[in-house]
Amino acid sequence: MSKHIEVNGKLVQANKRYSDLKQRQKSQISQWLYNAYKKQVAENITDDEALEPVFAKIDEAQIWIPEKEIRAQYRSKKIKFKKRMEATVLHDSFKFDYDAAANYWLNKDKHSPKMPRQQVLEKITAFIEGHNTCTLATASEGHTRCTPIEYNFVDNRFYFFSEGGLKFRGLKKNKHVGMAIYEPYNGFGNLKSLQIEGMASLVEPFSEEYLKVMEYKKIPESAMRNLPQPMALIKVVPEVFDLLDSDLKKEDFGSRQHCVV
Repeated sequence: MSKHIEVNGKLVQANKRYSDLKQRQKSQISQWLYNAYKKQVAENITDDEALEPVFAKIDEAQIWIPEKEIRAQYRSKKIKFKKRMEATVLHDSFKFDYDAAANYWLNKDKHSPKMPRQQVLEKITAFIEGHNTCTLATASEGHTRCTPIEYNFVDNRFYFFSEGGLKFRGLKKNKHVGMAIYEPYNGFGNLKSLQIEGMASLVEPFSEEYLKVMEYKKIPESAMRNLPQPMALIKVVPEVFDLLDSDLKKEDFGSRQHCVV
């Protein structure tokens, strides 16, 4: 038989068990307990000191469960937490040279035959104009987004009309963006792609630049003005191009061509 008591004006079950909690609540508490264990090991503190933040989070989440149930769960999970922590340390002990991997193609391309700059730019422009869709990558701390999106290439700038989306979360704090335009993979002998790094900005609605891109896309001004709010127009000024084209080898050039604008 369940017993009830009044807590903060609410009638709650006094003999509620940890097993009575919803799965989502148990998952939350389990993660909090693991964090408490890591803190206890790192700072050599007591169980009570380690569990203080856990009880605070449980109260904040408005989860009712007797403290003795949480203490029992913590004691029962310590061996599991120890193994989990040891496995994480073992995994992190694998030292990978990220810098060497990042510079692999840059170092290799130093010794590959270079195409004259103007020819590279012509190849790049032709590739851009031969497509109309790319992946636009935006990022800020704790957030990344890759958006398949149609682009317009006008006056050597990329323009994207957009109603909205999570890409703007990254753009709010970080104007550095990446782009990728590519052909479907069809073997190493037929690789064709273009990677772009650039700086993004937003074009003011109905400014001269905004209207110019609308005209390029053949969007009637009246149609845009009749919208509840005009579409956002993102502009990306390219700074770096990395062209990959297997056919360049037929011209005695390296298949990768790096070009700083």
